[in-house]
Amino acid sequence: MQPVDDVDLAEEASRTLPEEEGGLPPGFDNGVARRAIENGSATTVGARPPVEAGLPFRHEGQFYNVSYTVTGTTPGYHTGIEIDYNASSFEGSVVAYEDLPAVDRERVEPLVKGPTDRRQPGYDFGATTTYTEREAESSVLVPDQEYDAVSYRGETYPIRVNGPERTELDNYRYEATVVAESAEAYGSYLREEYAFTLSGLSDAERSVLDEAANGTYYAGSSDEQGFASLVERFQSQRAVAGDEYGGSWVVRYEGQLYWTSMDYGAYVTDDSDPVTRPEETPPPEA
Repeated sequence: MQPVDDVDLAEEASRTLPEEEGGLPPGFDNGVARRAIENGSATTVGARPPVEAGLPFRHEGQFYNVSYTVTGTTPGYHTGIEIDYNASSFEGSVVAYEDLPAVDRERVEPLVKGPTDRRQPGYDFGATTTYTEREAESSVLVPDQEYDAVSYRGETYPIRVNGPERTELDNYRYEATVVAESAEAYGSYLREEYAFTLSGLSDAERSVLDEAANGTYYAGSSDEQGFASLVERFQSQRAVAGDEYGGSWVVRYEGQLYWTSMDYGAYVTDDSDPVTRPEETPPPEA
C-alpha cells in the first residue's frame, strides 16, 4: 500500500514510454508507442503486438492510451538465433558485429551485449524473432545463414539460426488518445472513478492493512481469514488494472488514500472453500 495524492496516483497508474532502443525483445518495434503518441498514429509489423494493452503512457506531462487494430498481413520469417559463449576454439566464417546489416545487429545485439557468463558447453542462450521479407533481403542470417560466428569486443561467438520458417506477420496500426492533460487531472479522475473506502473491518483485516501500509504484507499460510476476506473485498471493487492473479486498486483507509497492489496468485481459486469473513471488531467502549 503506497500513500498517494493525485499526482502520485497518476504516476503509479501509468507507464513510461519504451526507449527507441532496447526494452523489447529482438525484432519488436520499440518506438511504435512513441510515434503513435507524437503523430496520432503509427504502423508496424510483427508476429504479435509489440505494445500490449495496459495502463496509460506518460509523455511530456500528458497521459495517453495506445490501442491497435490489425490491418492485414505481410509475408516474412519466424526464426530463433542462439549464441555460444563457451567456444574455446572455432573454425568457420566470422563477421564483425559492426559489419552486420542493421536488421541483423538489432537481433544479435541483446545476445552479445547481455550477460555472457552462461559458460556451459554448447549454445547457451537464444531469442526468437521475426523478419519481414524486405528485411530478409538485406540480412546475412535469414533466410540463409552466411556466417557461423560473430566477433564482438575481441571475443568470437558461434551463432546458430534455427529455421527460419515462412510465416505471415500482422500489420498493426496504433492510435493514441489523450486520457488526461496533466497528472493532477488524471489522478483526480482515478480517485473519483475508482477509490473506495475500507470500513467495518475486523481486527484480523486491520492487522493485514496496517502491516501493508507500512511496507508489504505476506500471507504466511493458505487459511489466513483476514487476508482472504480482504481479497474478497478487493475483488468486489473496480481495479484500475488486474487479472485473475491480482491487481491494483485505489483505496481509502484511515483517512489516507493508497495505491494498493494485491497479488493473491493461487491463494484464491474457483474451488476454494468459502471464506468466513471475520466479524467487524467494535470500537472500544468509552
